Amino acid sequence: MFRSLDRAYLALFREYPSLLRLAIITGAAQMAFALLNVYALPVYLNRDLHVRGLAIGAVMATFLFCETALKFPLGRLSDRWGRKPFVVLGPLLLCLNPIIVVRLPARLWSLVFPVRVVDGIGAAALWPPLFALVGDLVKDRSRAAAMSVLNTVYVGAIGAAAALGSFTAYLTGGNRSLFYLASAFLFVSGLTAYFGLPRGRGHGFAAAVPKPSGPSPGLGQRAAEVTLHRAEGAINGAPTEGTWSQVTTPPYPLSLILLISLLMTLGVLSLANFLILYVQVELRLSALHTGLLLLALSVPVLLFGLPLGHLADRWGTARAVRVSFAICALAMWAIPSCRTSLTFAGVGLLLVAGHILGIPAWLALVSSLAPPSRRGGLMGIVATAEGIGAGLGPLIGGWLWDWRHSYIFYGSAVLLTLGALVALCTLRGERRAGA
Repeated sequence: MFRSLDRAYLALFREYPSLLRLAIITGAAQMAFALLNVYALPVYLNRDLHVRGLAIGAVMATFLFCETALKFPLGRLSDRWGRKPFVVLGPLLLCLNPIIVVRLPARLWSLVFPVRVVDGIGAAALWPPLFALVGDLVKDRSRAAAMSVLNTVYVGAIGAAAALGSFTAYLTGGNRSLFYLASAFLFVSGLTAYFGLPRGRGHGFAAAVPKPSGPSPGLGQRAAEVTLHRAEGAINGAPTEGTWSQVTTPPYPLSLILLISLLMTLGVLSLANFLILYVQVELRLSALHTGLLLLALSVPVLLFGLPLGHLADRWGTARAVRVSFAICALAMWAIPSCRTSLTFAGVGLLLVAGHILGIPAWLALVSSLAPPSRRGGLMGIVATAEGIGAGLGPLIGGWLWDWRHSYIFYGSAVLLTLGALVALCTLRGERRAGA
């Protein structure tokens, strides 16, 4: 039993010790973003400053579209200048912004818009280089599991932040404390990146790439040296071999990658802004019970995220993506028929399982399509497609919500079913562990 637990949870961190620091960076940053975007900022603008809903939507859209527009160019720049400067400066650039927002006089609340522009710049600088680091520095056989670590923390932080926001606001009797908490999380993320990510040759992930021992430098030794050189170059911004044209080579053209990324994001974010409203209106859960429900859905992410990442490595990333789409689509079709919090939680757990199986596998598959010197740019393109989906998703969800509340799930189910069909017909050539 101990060996099974070791293989599922500990072996990956022993092979790549800096992965834990990347998880801390991801978790702290996403806790901050989720606190601001899901709970603190909408509630503060509406209840404290009495800003209309359309203006609140414009504030969120400013952040979202700025982040989307800059993800590709900043991801591409990280290919040339190195990942670490972007991962460090992203959170630190905006760690004071939440405090600035909450300290603005009510009559100057519109200054939130330029602050949100800076937030978008910081987020765009952080995420593509951070996920590209995993593709740069983790071996192909473990890449889905390593991506799963970051995705598990990323998704778990959303639910944890929503629950933490509810509990903190309840205990402090107001919403202002959440902005200070978000600033603290951003500062921790940037500080961990500064001190925790490798600075030079032979440190961190790069040092974890094994060099075969032996009296003479044979082919295995040479291959390890090339891998080590690529990893170090990705960290320090040194040029590595590979051309941009390799991104669009078979088996998967770039247009297909963007289409699947768009459908995946649209399917989730068409209902994300209305999920809490749905459980409170349709299931009649209180704010406290809603927080407990979100917390309960976050725990399985932390427990099973890494094992499901290992499963994706064993199955092959293409198969894992196809299975994930099918599970999520079926769960979305079933949710409107759930009339109690217990059945909703059960189907929700199935949806969470499908999500944490598929997203890391998809990121691992995409990251394997580009050479190290172009990987940040590719991740930036994919993130841009996801950002477009994130912008359109709430508009679709709002239209469906006004039509009928349960239609947000049917709309998501249609999009995810379409994604499942596209993945089933196109994703081939599965990569398995040891490849």
